[in-house]
Amino acid sequence: MAAGLLVVLVAAALGILSLIPGFLPPLFGDDPHRLTAVLSQTIDAKGIDAAVEQYRTLRAQGFRGLKESEADTNTLGYALLQKGHTQSAIQVFQLNIETHPASANVYDSLGEAYLAAGNKTLAIANYEKALAIAPAKRSTVAALQDLTGRKHSYRPLALFHIFNGLLGILSGAVAMVLRKGSPRHTWAGRVFVVSMLCMSGSAAYVSFVDPNGKSINLLMGLLTFYLVATAWLTAYRKRPQTNLADWAGVVAIVAVAIGLASSGVEAANSATGTKDGSAAGLYFAFVAVASLAAVLDLRMIWRGGVSGAQRLTRHLWRMCTALFIAVGSFFLGQPQVFPVGIRNSGILAVPTLLVILSLGYWLFRVNAFHRLLPQRGSAPWTPQSRSAH
Repeated sequence: MAAGLLVVLVAAALGILSLIPGFLPPLFGDDPHRLTAVLSQTIDAKGIDAAVEQYRTLRAQGFRGLKESEADTNTLGYALLQKGHTQSAIQVFQLNIETHPASANVYDSLGEAYLAAGNKTLAIANYEKALAIAPAKRSTVAALQDLTGRKHSYRPLALFHIFNGLLGILSGAVAMVLRKGSPRHTWAGRVFVVSMLCMSGSAAYVSFVDPNGKSINLLMGLLTFYLVATAWLTAYRKRPQTNLADWAGVVAIVAVAIGLASSGVEAANSATGTKDGSAAGLYFAFVAVASLAAVLDLRMIWRGGVSGAQRLTRHLWRMCTALFIAVGSFFLGQPQVFPVGIRNSGILAVPTLLVILSLGYWLFRVNAFHRLLPQRGSAPWTPQSRSAH
């Protein structure tokens, strides 16, 4: 079971890393029918000016025979930005704006490129254009605050969410490195549970009641709340047992999985390949996580509970996955709080990968330790033995 959990969580990690433009290479090579593949070849062979001319010629022909998307072109721009080809990236973003003038995202990207080039005036101008299209775009608001010095006042619930999110990440990191079962680990775990429930619950509530709320925030908030609650319940129970709370958890996680799958299909069928700013792959990665959780819940209910290594494994992977979501949401989902040089370097992906590596270590240690334990003379607990109690 531990190996299967790691496979699914690695898939989720790849989904999270897809948030970084250009971070992951194409898994099956570049599609020669994609416009960006054609442009990349032209840039490598003849330079950016030839690629710009080629783009405009192809656009005049309706991009006949080629797959054009705002997201693809933006990814090409960020790839150039990461290589230090700032002026080339600016030209690519400008082409994207010519084709998609109603997109706040492309203006935001161009503003970021101008900022990297040191042109503060044009960076502000493009951020303001992005904000005029999408007033609630948080990355743009934060960028303008940094550039103009305008302060933004947060609502009490937003401050509550931010405080608990940071506290959850810190306490989770502490709990990961402390010896499991020690008093300090127990206290760090309690802080983590409370803060994460508050963080995820407030995120889901705000996304639900806000007219501009994003479905991805609602669904991931519910998923995180479920993971922490069921992980805590697993540790709280000292002997195998199940009750109506477990069935309620199954219903909730199945609903979340359906919601994620539906949003993933919408993203995959959209012109940009995204929904609420998140790629289809991100939705489907967490569909896998939610589906696995539902299957394991049903198996636990059928068996009458979990004990031993299975109990520890269930607790570990759910807590760590919730921490993984929180860390990814902060470091990769809020890159605007970090300097431009850091956000474009790939460094922000490191904390999420450390969570996955730490989970792998603890899963191996727990399962290997229990396999090596000598028999203590008592038969292992089975569903049939429950009737004897």
